[in-house]
Amino acid sequence: MTIVFFWTGVSAPLAACWRALAAWPGVRVVVYVELPDRADTAYRPEELLAGVEHRIRRAGDPLDHRRFAAEVAAIRPDVCVVLGWRSRMCRAAAESAELAAVPKIFAFDMVYTPSLRKFLAPLVLRRYLRRFRLAFVPGERSAAYARHLGFAESAIEKGLVGIGIAPYAEAHRARQALAAYPRRFLYVGRYVRDKAIDVLVAGYRRYRETVADPWPLTCCGMGPEAWRLEGVEGIVNLGFVQPADLPAVYGRHGAFVLASREEVWGFVLMEAVAAGLPVVCTRACGASVELVRSYFNGQTCEADDVAGLAAALEWIHTHEADLPEMGDRGVPLAEAFSTDVWVSRVLDLCDRLGAKPPQP
Repeated sequence: MTIVFFWTGVSAPLAACWRALAAWPGVRVVVYVELPDRADTAYRPEELLAGVEHRIRRAGDPLDHRRFAAEVAAIRPDVCVVLGWRSRMCRAAAESAELAAVPKIFAFDMVYTPSLRKFLAPLVLRRYLRRFRLAFVPGERSAAYARHLGFAESAIEKGLVGIGIAPYAEAHRARQALAAYPRRFLYVGRYVRDKAIDVLVAGYRRYRETVADPWPLTCCGMGPEAWRLEGVEGIVNLGFVQPADLPAVYGRHGAFVLASREEVWGFVLMEAVAAGLPVVCTRACGASVELVRSYFNGQTCEADDVAGLAAALEWIHTHEADLPEMGDRGVPLAEAFSTDVWVSRVLDLCDRLGAKPPQP
């Protein structure tokens, strides 16, 4: 059985899922990736996609639709998984006459927000959406948007994103082996407006004013908002850290913080929870619905709420003795998104579309 994915961008968690699926006996996975032009990440896509049959193109590259469709048709896909509708490459895959008979899964992570564009989306995208038989989304918030787009409940599957648990489990064990719990907050992500670096800094500063011995905050990332971190007492900016090196960073910290004002999902929340870290995040983070339980394995607050973020950081600080147990509680929530579970889910979707997965 051959499954072809059409994607924009690449992340370490999803690449791990593709590798796990490609390792299933009798399954061929081919990934077409369109890389956006951006200067706020330094991922090495070829390194991330090692072990996965893939084709990479840049968003600005010309696309010969006929040649592209013929190339994909020659692969003889049994199922196509197409991400969204904004990428020219993804639209070409969905709309190709040569691939019209191939069952297609519509993958997306967008959530419904009150706007004219989102309200009209079911009408504007009607012809496009007819090409898909199933919607594949990360979690409940995106599932709600899939219902708005017209997908029946039986045609919506949650769990689009998975994670290779092993490196983060090792980070969890490394923290448990330390002589003392690491009193240090961690942020991982791009330094851009959507991530609310301004709120993160302001909330952290206010937190420092409320306690006698504040924890430092380590930040890993890059982007135009990096200047906000400069010269702030207690903040250490490590810059961009490659995905292979991140688990060790998680293992050296005691709590994770994500202050995003817009975050349709949040890969880093999966990583942090899998690494046994208590989490502070805003309710704007889509993954918070599935992965963060206030007073159980972390704290949530409203987006753009400096006082609320500071209070959540202070709560973590004052409950230091409870943090190891809180981190332990979160791990099973992340394990529900493991690559093994993800592979089973995708193979079941293919089965539902009439593409019989091979038996192991």
